[in-house]
Amino acid sequence: MKHILVALIIICCAFPGPAFAAGNGPVKLIVTLMTGAAAAAAAKNADAAYSLYQEKDALVAKLRAAGIDADNQAIYSAYLQLDKNASAVKWERWIGWPNVVLEVEFAGQGSFLIPRIDMAYQGQPILENLIGKYARPGTRILVHVLDDKNFQNEVWNRILQTKINLQVNSSVVANSFLELNTRADGTFQILNKDVEIISPVCIATADFTVPDSADGRWLAEADFHDNDNNIVGKLQFEQMWSNPVIDRQKAHSSFMFLIVIAGVCFLVFAKLLFSPQAKSQDSAK
Repeated sequence: MKHILVALIIICCAFPGPAFAAGNGPVKLIVTLMTGAAAAAAAKNADAAYSLYQEKDALVAKLRAAGIDADNQAIYSAYLQLDKNASAVKWERWIGWPNVVLEVEFAGQGSFLIPRIDMAYQGQPILENLIGKYARPGTRILVHVLDDKNFQNEVWNRILQTKINLQVNSSVVANSFLELNTRADGTFQILNKDVEIISPVCIATADFTVPDSADGRWLAEADFHDNDNNIVGKLQFEQMWSNPVIDRQKAHSSFMFLIVIAGVCFLVFAKLLFSPQAKSQDSAK
């Protein structure tokens, strides 16, 4: 009987508590209470995120139909607003207002341009839904607000003409990030577009780390800081939907590893249970 008890202990140790790569539980959020337009935008985005999450499989098919590789992709929402009275905005130019361009930098994945420009920006809210690479928990993301002082109409016509405006569901239209290569002089070379944005000037940067989430949805908030580290605006950045094939493959590998361990433990249990020594001890009793 002692052998049977030992075998049972081994089997129990081989089965840890359940682990889930994704779940249907509540979304884990990093949020700060907001009011006014920001609160309204956050509420609208939360509804859109839930709607996208419910249509997960259909979205994979829709992205592929649009010629977008859906594996390890995500749909993001970026909402931001700078203070028009902040010196970094108001006095970025001696005459006029900045032509705002947005760059998003995913640590370890590269830098990307949001395909829009806000001419003569004076503090109005900016909201964009975007399709891009999936960002795993712990990824550092930086959002840069820049002034395209050397605005070229031809360049921006080519950029804006390539916007996809994909209707991913009834309430969300999204565009794709454009991958960038930044040269030593700060010029943006947009890959696969053969156009350049010449040395845009950074006005402010927001910096945050992707939080953990049970189902791949999260909302992060960060302050925009100017070059003197003054707070000049707010950012809300949300991952509304994701298709992390890499993480699922790792989860499957971990599951298969547990199956193998369980099989080994079962064989050990069977060997102990039916060994001649165990039978002779049970017969003696």
